[in-house]
Amino acid sequence: MDLDPLLIDLFHVLRTPEALPFFVSVIRRNTSDVPDDLVESIVQLGAPALEPLLVLLDELDPDDAGDVPFVIGALRIRDARVLGALTRRLESDPQDAALCMEIHGDPAAIPALEAALARIPEADPRSRAPIQAVIETLSAPAEALPESQEPFDIWALYPEEAATDFDALEDEDRLAMLEAGSGKLRAAVALSYQGTELSDAARARLIQLAKTDSDASVRGACWEAFGELDDEPELRDAMLAVLANPQSPVEEKGGAAIGLAEQSDDPAVYQAILSLYQDPRGRAKALKAMARSFDRRFAGYPPKHLDDPDPDIKTQAIWGVGYLSLASEAPRLVELFDDERFRTDALFAYALSIPGETSPGRVRALMRKVEEAAGEFRDDEEDLVRIALDQRLMLHGKNPVFFPDESDEEESGPVLAPAKPGRNDLCSCGSGKKYKKCHGVLN
Repeated sequence: MDLDPLLIDLFHVLRTPEALPFFVSVIRRNTSDVPDDLVESIVQLGAPALEPLLVLLDELDPDDAGDVPFVIGALRIRDARVLGALTRRLESDPQDAALCMEIHGDPAAIPALEAALARIPEADPRSRAPIQAVIETLSAPAEALPESQEPFDIWALYPEEAATDFDALEDEDRLAMLEAGSGKLRAAVALSYQGTELSDAARARLIQLAKTDSDASVRGACWEAFGELDDEPELRDAMLAVLANPQSPVEEKGGAAIGLAEQSDDPAVYQAILSLYQDPRGRAKALKAMARSFDRRFAGYPPKHLDDPDPDIKTQAIWGVGYLSLASEAPRLVELFDDERFRTDALFAYALSIPGETSPGRVRALMRKVEEAAGEFRDDEEDLVRIALDQRLMLHGKNPVFFPDESDEEESGPVLAPAKPGRNDLCSCGSGKKYKKCHGVLN
């Protein structure tokens, strides 16, 4: 986990010279790409930063100096050692050194710049122009520096709350988080295991919490984390018992229903999902289970909630329209493209459900239809839609087109894929993860 950006922001707020060893270590790791926020953090420290930066520059080969001369110049400290360092830089990289001298703002650099200019043939005006411009700037009357800016506001950079990136944690760290903390945190940790290969320790701990945790939402999250139970009849029976028990809290039933969703061909599971749906408190979980089941018998339920005032229910209804391939409801998804809260989910679901032939030869035409409906794609939306269309192909027993597996490209015979992607198959998005670890988990 890269903590450097966070630490830089924290030290920027603290404005302490004690951060300089850390700042120098960050620069040393990549002298050619010093982040702007790090430069700002160093410049605000002023004179105390000069000595460690000069020491660092002396230790570096001139070809590896990178941005260090620029950072030194940005301090704007009139010191003979700075002028000497920047003058020596003129020999190896005159254009960069000239820029650093301009940032430094010391007219004493003009003779060295004129000497460097004299070494460049007049027949090379492109190389001479930057140095001439700096000489003119330093020869002009010095302008007053702008007044101090507003204090650095770290809170503007970070939300009040942000989801934990559990994928960046080792299994032992997640297990430790399951042992303590609020019920909300423990439930989030449990859900982070959804669709992953569970270690023996994680599996044992999730089963224990599913059966004994005092918080029903934690128990439900543990059940939800399990999704492939064909070879685990005892665990499957335990989840069925939760669904059958009228005393089970709705939070726990919701997790068990999602965990068993792929087995909706079992009448007990099918009826449990329908019962959960009837309870408004469990409706979002029920709709999520319907989508995960790929069971068309649930086709009538998601459309009822595309305009639901509850954002969680509405989101799961969108996914339900997509994964149940409800082509007749696809136009209603287009209406959600203008709502930033639901645009990403609606785009993905629209690509899954838009009317049209699902075949490798026609999938690019579907891509054009999605783009036309969505307007101009933003950021990573084009790849998002490609992933969705590849999943659509896989759900129809065909190989992906946009992110094919190498094994798919080598095959020449008929496709023998199952009706939906196997959870141990590689995900079509090209991540290299198994389907159940990646887009096999409805998020």
